[in-house]
Amino acid sequence: MQDHTVISSLIVRVLPDHGESAAARLASIEGVEVHEKLEGKIVVTIEAPTVDSSHDTAASFSEIPGVIGVDLVYVNFEDDPAVAKGSQR
Repeated sequence: MQDHTVISSLIVRVLPDHGESAAARLASIEGVEVHEKLEGKIVVTIEAPTVDSSHDTAASFSEIPGVIGVDLVYVNFEDDPAVAKGSQR
């Protein structure tokens, strides 16, 4: 497994009758870990090599049946090479 440099925490909002199936689909995505399932909400983290790839992963959540929203809670990207390169300008 590659070293990941970006860690994001998100809450995925789902329709009540889609919680289990959405959580299973989320857990099957590379780099995504499901931490808790609450009524209508699933707490996940994404580990990715860049901010862009983390964003792409989170954006794909909307394609999962029953997902009605994705809220970013926290992101740590200080080691993202793309961000570091941009800061040298």
